[in-house]
Amino acid sequence: MNFDFFYHIPWDGIPNYLYVTYSIFLLCTLIQLHYYLVQHRKVVRFNPNASQTSSKQLPVSVVICATNEQQNLEKNLPLFLKQDYPQFEVVVVNNCSTDESEMLLYSFKQRHSNLQVTTIEQGQKFIHDRKLAITVGLKAARYETIVFTEPDCAPDSDRWLASMQQAFGDEGEVVISYCRKQPHKGVAEKIMRCDSVFSALFSLRAAIKGVPYRGSTKNMGIRQPIFFRNNGFARYSSYLLSEETLFLCRNANRQNTRVTLAHDAILSSDQRLTFGQWFRQKCTYTSLLNTGKRGRKRIYVEMLSRVLFHLCIVALACVAALRQEYLTLVGVAAAPLLLLRFTAKVTILVGAAKKLRERGLVGWLLLYDIFSPLLAFVVSLAQPNLQKLKKIK
Repeated sequence: MNFDFFYHIPWDGIPNYLYVTYSIFLLCTLIQLHYYLVQHRKVVRFNPNASQTSSKQLPVSVVICATNEQQNLEKNLPLFLKQDYPQFEVVVVNNCSTDESEMLLYSFKQRHSNLQVTTIEQGQKFIHDRKLAITVGLKAARYETIVFTEPDCAPDSDRWLASMQQAFGDEGEVVISYCRKQPHKGVAEKIMRCDSVFSALFSLRAAIKGVPYRGSTKNMGIRQPIFFRNNGFARYSSYLLSEETLFLCRNANRQNTRVTLAHDAILSSDQRLTFGQWFRQKCTYTSLLNTGKRGRKRIYVEMLSRVLFHLCIVALACVAALRQEYLTLVGVAAAPLLLLRFTAKVTILVGAAKKLRERGLVGWLLLYDIFSPLLAFVVSLAQPNLQKLKKIK
């Protein structure tokens, strides 16, 4: 290989700003490689230890809270009632529905002995929120092992319940899994799905480490005693959303938390949100990052490194274009790092899409990696307009 071009580079005249830009670029590349090849890779390659799973088939209660979900219940409830599991019940909390949900559930109950229905009537003086519905469902459940889901979710396998129960092991009190969005047409739908994958890479990694900071009743399990031992949602009465996330931040730890990403354990949700509804939901979850130390640091560091990485690429490209004598130097110094980071990104995102059963999304994930910091900036600007959340110590 001929390295004669190095002799033609004016080394003594290299400006300080080029040294600084390249140093920042190198540092950000190393941080990015750490996240892709270490942090995110552990999610892609995750398989629970044999000691953390259980071959016992303990009885399980599936709790579903529903408000005006007649169509989703009619479509998805039979899939949960027909799970291949020896002893389980499905508890549906009909929370102040005004549609024909009650009649539908009554007809289901006539045909399925393992279905239990609890109805919360609409009060004239009080608003009955999800916290009450979840608490009622837990109290109505006959079995200690509880698995949550929602009416818009559907299992792709009749082994979903068995997979979730197995993940508890002998000592687990919290099980976290993944719920993917059903693919639909439209750029907004692709953005929502991409954000779900990137969020999962961070939140699932934290859960694997035993410090979960995000959960969802779409696909999550707990043991009944941990809920009532810690007074349920009593500490979160002023919060309107994401009470399960707050509960996890307070009570889940390395000893009692388990994660399952088995294909049978992943659900799919057909919830249709407008971009505005999804954006407000994302703002709420982002606000929750500030309620405790979990998750906030790793997300902010990765996001900042990604912003600086792309800014440095633009800056180096401008230097190469304006100062032809440094074109070769910039290309030789930056190209290998760009290629290394791109290869790591593609490898991990392809693996993540496969692990989380997100089909047809790899190209969009590569684009989202570039533009998501802009979305995060817009979300941060929207934070002051949201209801302020109390800080959890």
